[in-house]
Amino acid sequence: MRVLITSGGGAKGAFSVGALQYLQQNNLADFDFISGTSTGSLIACMTAAGRIDVLTDVYLNTTNADILDPQNLLDGRPYLYDTDPLLKQIDTHLTPAAFDTILQWPGTVCYNAVCLQTGKLTVFSTRPLAADRHYDQQVINSRQMMIDGMLGSTNQAVFMKPVIPHHDPGMQYVDGGNREVIPTRVVINNLSRNEDHEIYVLSNNPTELLQVNRTFTNILDVLMRAISIFIQEVRENDLNVLSMYKKISPTNIRIFYICPDRELDTEFPTGLNFEFTEMEKWMQMGAQTAKQVITNNPNGNFS
Repeated sequence: MRVLITSGGGAKGAFSVGALQYLQQNNLADFDFISGTSTGSLIACMTAAGRIDVLTDVYLNTTNADILDPQNLLDGRPYLYDTDPLLKQIDTHLTPAAFDTILQWPGTVCYNAVCLQTGKLTVFSTRPLAADRHYDQQVINSRQMMIDGMLGSTNQAVFMKPVIPHHDPGMQYVDGGNREVIPTRVVINNLSRNEDHEIYVLSNNPTELLQVNRTFTNILDVLMRAISIFIQEVRENDLNVLSMYKKISPTNIRIFYICPDRELDTEFPTGLNFEFTEMEKWMQMGAQTAKQVITNNPNGNFS
């Protein structure tokens, strides 16, 4: 089985798209299972739809105004940005034809969001998944449900408003990255124990947290640094899940871990800075990194 795992990272998802371009050009993008978080939910679905070209266009032509509408906290809203522009983007690119293609795709595509009411992950998927105490699951049965789940997966809590899904109006969903930045658990729970696997992990953040030699005095700077530390902790836990599975698996598992060698955006670790000139650089970096990892480590570079 060939698996794709796509991490969160907002605008930094351009790095993953660049890596996907390389995989596609080298006939390595025929996946059987795809798992995504946050910006990775869009990447997961469009990959299943066979539209990596659409992803390229999105990440090369998107600005903050195309995603976010700034709000005034003094008006009583529990978020900094309205995401109606993002909803329009998803609605535009996840066409009825693309949705039908995704549902008819023979593999499984899934992505997660965090439910504020349960505090757990909710995994939206095109097919039933193996049950696990760490997440609830929703099998996608309509385009609207797919859109709601994707919007919930991408909406960073506090920064962006929670999503109330049409199919379950009693719930509110926020970014899946609050529990899984790299959604590995659902993958290992659904791998066959009787066959070999090839897993491509696309992370939009470096392996090591950037260390800084400065004093933080601005409240926003403190918040961003705290978020960076939080993201690092979650990411390490996600990768540990994958590492432990590889150690105990009775079959051969090749894992290609593709990530940047530095923080792509030190000022906006959440990825809420859609600057297309930077995203173009990150996309090129993603393709180059994928080539290096796969060429230099044909048996995988993750232990």
